[in-house]
Amino acid sequence: MMWSPITENASRLSLEPLMRVLQVGDSLAVEYGGTAAACAELTNQLAHCGVDVSVITLGGSNGSGPTWPLDPAVAANICIPTGPRRLGYCRGMPEILESLAPQNVVHVHGLWRLHYLQSAHFARARSIPLIVSVHGMLLGGALRQRAALKRVSRWLFQDAMLRRAHCLHATASAEAEAIRRLGFQGPIAVVPWGVHPPAPSPSPSQSFASDTGPRRVVLYLGRLHPTKGLEPLLRAWAQVREQFAAWRLVVAGYDEGAYRSTLVALATELGIAEAVTFAGPAQGSAREQLFADASLVVLPSPAENFGFVVPEALVRGIPVIATQGAPWSSLVAEACGWWIPPGESSLAAALAEALSQSPKTLHDMGEQGRRLVRDRYTWDRVATSMVELYEWTLGRRVEPAFVQR
Repeated sequence: MMWSPITENASRLSLEPLMRVLQVGDSLAVEYGGTAAACAELTNQLAHCGVDVSVITLGGSNGSGPTWPLDPAVAANICIPTGPRRLGYCRGMPEILESLAPQNVVHVHGLWRLHYLQSAHFARARSIPLIVSVHGMLLGGALRQRAALKRVSRWLFQDAMLRRAHCLHATASAEAEAIRRLGFQGPIAVVPWGVHPPAPSPSPSQSFASDTGPRRVVLYLGRLHPTKGLEPLLRAWAQVREQFAAWRLVVAGYDEGAYRSTLVALATELGIAEAVTFAGPAQGSAREQLFADASLVVLPSPAENFGFVVPEALVRGIPVIATQGAPWSSLVAEACGWWIPPGESSLAAALAEALSQSPKTLHDMGEQGRRLVRDRYTWDRVATSMVELYEWTLGRRVEPAFVQR
């Protein structure tokens, strides 16, 4: 979902008076996954719409890899953490915030870090509306990671910050319901993230060719992390690989915490090492080549607030298997994939069914998915909805229909 310049026929919104919006994120590094991508993409799209937009992120990224690019019109600011980066406290944050004043809206992308709390205090002191995109961080699986620390953080500051926000942002109704179950009763805007139409696809490569011709590829593209359901995926692949010897599983993405070695060892233990390729991280043309080679994309995570790879695959005409931990029931409703319970057995059953389909059936499913994304999940739509949300918090318009109470 790499940012691309706005097309000539994309309309700019007329904002009177000019709106100034501050986006606050953790990082713009690609390795930080969907949170970083969403912050960068939304920032760029708001700039395209005529919003005067600035962004603040933490410095001291864990890696030195690529970052999501920002529109030249965006004022980008990096705040260096004081102490451990995972806490996010920045002694210089107040000065940066003051230098960017005045702002109409402050939009925070994430939880737990103290620079978000500093931004919330800045907004509250100046009666500026605060929007918080929770990015799946209040889902059960996310809360169970470092659970004790998060319980303390909720008690100390996080819950109070969320309750004082003018509006929370979720990407699907299921995420909004999870937020409600935790006791938060304020407005929640349900706005999915978007995806760009892809550049012309490259030709399938010969990377996965065999003596009997090109292999067909099932692609996982995302972070390599224990929460992503990759071990059940490998076990499911072990159940179906003999029946579908012409297929290969490709696992691509950033290795977080040296988890790849665990996956490689498991593939060897299961006897499927020859049928699995660990491709590493990929961006730009390398990422497009992975999609071009794929006949099917799989998202095995037990919990995802959105799952960017799903619309990325669908807009390229590739059907998807996703678990019911991700908000993609439309895969079934629109006949462009499978939406299944998380776990090894359901993954194995879905893979067996999907891999049994003819190339034409998979192609037709992919075309259904392409239409779904183009109708509902474009960044133009997202930016328009966010501007409507901001204008509502400022009292400039009636409450949008996508705000739930």
